[in-house]
Amino acid sequence: MLGSGSYGQVASAVHKPTGKKVAIKKMDGIFEDEVDCKRILREITLLRRLKHPYVVELFDIIEPKNLETFETVYIVLELAESDLKKVIKSAIHLQLKHI
Repeated sequence: MLGSGSYGQVASAVHKPTGKKVAIKKMDGIFEDEVDCKRILREITLLRRLKHPYVVELFDIIEPKNLETFETVYIVLELAESDLKKVIKSAIHLQLKHI
């Protein structure tokens, strides 16, 4: 486990097809709150479209076993070396090379 946030937990893993280290984000109860559901959908939609060296890449969305009754979504992301939330909350002054 790497950590948890507003919408789920993140664990490190190895992407079997490429052998790269990745992060798998598990989001539970995605339909419990309509606003949260829309935010999760927005996050996935944006990550699918964004291709930039400074934005984590979305490698895969693991298809649920049952499309009629699923409540959990797993997305496979590029593994980032730092946590943006921790960086923002830290007292350090970011230099351009950090950004």
